[in-house]
Amino acid sequence: MKFFDEATITVRSGKGGNGCVAFRRERYIPKGGPCGGDGGKGGDLILRGSSDLLSLYDFRLKRVYDAKNGMQGQGSDKYGKAADDTILDLPIGTLVYEVYEDGSEKLLADLTKEGKQVVICKGGDGGRGNIHFKSSVNQTPRQSEDGFPGEEKRLRLQLKIIADIGLLGLPNAGKSTFISKISAAKPKIAAYPFTTLVPNLGVIEDYMGNKLIIADIPGLIEGASTGLGLGHRFLKHVERTRFLVHILSAADLSLDDPFEGFNMLDEELRIYDKELAEKTQLRVINKIDLLSEEDLATLKEKAKEANDNIYFISALHKDGVDLLLKDMWDRFNTMNQEEKDEQDEQQA
Repeated sequence: MKFFDEATITVRSGKGGNGCVAFRRERYIPKGGPCGGDGGKGGDLILRGSSDLLSLYDFRLKRVYDAKNGMQGQGSDKYGKAADDTILDLPIGTLVYEVYEDGSEKLLADLTKEGKQVVICKGGDGGRGNIHFKSSVNQTPRQSEDGFPGEEKRLRLQLKIIADIGLLGLPNAGKSTFISKISAAKPKIAAYPFTTLVPNLGVIEDYMGNKLIIADIPGLIEGASTGLGLGHRFLKHVERTRFLVHILSAADLSLDDPFEGFNMLDEELRIYDKELAEKTQLRVINKIDLLSEEDLATLKEKAKEANDNIYFISALHKDGVDLLLKDMWDRFNTMNQEEKDEQDEQQA
């Protein structure tokens, strides 16, 4: 299935059923009387977050969604049946904007959790039957109400992947190889830039069953914050990660200024979103198997001089990967504990 992180759809809730005009005709009830029931309520249109979906692909194929209409009222005081609600499942992390005719937008929902539901369009109420219009001066009312219309909205859906860790790096840094070695993800891997054109998700699990979700964000280049390269299209997916892992390829480094790539990525993040630039990050030099022992020693010495804690790994051969993974798990567990402590304090 192709990955799409944006889609525009039209949604409509159901119309209420019409009220009924009817009169009693039973034997031995000479004067009869009105007995037309109310129409049933139209179905609501509800959006729900689901972890079963990872893309908005389906919503690029089908763009209009209608809830069912309520049933019409009937005679003998029978009310029309209310329509069932229509639920659309969306990937967790989907932002839902209403698009107005003038092109302006308003955020309606942010589906950040599994099973979170939002009523986007309320179904119309059913119309009243003629049993409601009887009075002392109108014993045989012949009037009823039509069902009320449902709501219609044009929505822009924007998916921002929710993951624990975001992998960032220049094109051909080896992020796809790294995620394929530590998880069951099978991204496309090749020896040329921009192999990854869509975010890849990998999941790793510890012996206690805890899961760590890692998003491999397509390669960024200088100017990404202004839309160059893959630019804004994928930077938004980094916003919801809990911390970042920056990966550079040893093959692309200059020994004169080996960590320039880290600084460039940090600057792009800062321009795009200052809060994003302040996220916790781990720095990694990958493909050390391509370096001589002397060059590797030089890089490690420069990192030490800069007081920069950098991991040196070969994702292909898994050299140094275990140590990096341990730090990733430690930071993940620490953040979970800090969030739990904060929630406990708020509830106290």
